[in-house]
Amino acid sequence: MSENVAEAVQPTYEQIVGGIRHKGVQELLQGAEVDQRALSRELEAVEANEDLNDEAKERRTQELVERFEPKINGRYREAKAKVETSAESSYKFSLPFPDGKTYAQAQVKDTAEMLAVQGEAEAIAKKIAGTSLQEATKAVSQNPRDKGIREASNHTMQSLREEFDLAMAAGGVEGRVRAMAIERVCSQMGVDLEEVVAHRRTAVHRRAREDYEHFSRAAGVLPSGKTSPANPFGGKRQGGKAVGTYSSESKPVMGNGRPRLFQKKQRKPLWK
Repeated sequence: MSENVAEAVQPTYEQIVGGIRHKGVQELLQGAEVDQRALSRELEAVEANEDLNDEAKERRTQELVERFEPKINGRYREAKAKVETSAESSYKFSLPFPDGKTYAQAQVKDTAEMLAVQGEAEAIAKKIAGTSLQEATKAVSQNPRDKGIREASNHTMQSLREEFDLAMAAGGVEGRVRAMAIERVCSQMGVDLEEVVAHRRTAVHRRAREDYEHFSRAAGVLPSGKTSPANPFGGKRQGGKAVGTYSSESKPVMGNGRPRLFQKKQRKPLWK
């Protein structure tokens, strides 16, 4: 029952894409839709042209697809790249950092600071794992399912949270170096940084986390712009109408979650 309810409230492709909070992405998608509709009209004209035999229709359709494909796919690729970049940026802005900043602003300034971060990371690893960062990393990678490793991981998580609390309380250069060292330890030991810092999120960080989920969901349903559409007249034709009809009706996002450009019973959609 619960699965049926969850399926019933799945947002449609149109709802997800129409809600993307990025002006540049919206402009690209609108441009792709304009071209798709133009291509649909051209294909409908080819389908309705009784002076053309099947071979001529296939040839003419291929010419149309090759003319429109670069523009449509190019816009989809650019839109998807922008959405993915926004998702990554939003995620980094959702991770709290000392002095009211976020991990999006946590970049090593110079060689001296880099060495300080490396030294602090080694000290933290020694403190929580009793060994060097390199040895701790090796132990985790070699025995990821070992019970002792899992128990140590729980201890490690709590210890890292305590270290992060110290970084947040210290602030300044000390807090900055410690926080970046914690990120380094997490990366090397396979610990999710979000689980370490999430308890220190504020309303601002939570909004950034929501933006990350919003952009990630959109990235998951947008066409990749890497698939070359098949000629709907290719191969042996088996009849059917509405070859060039663009469908704009709402559909739940299931499977690949993308709308079909051409609705045909016996031919594959052009764009995925």
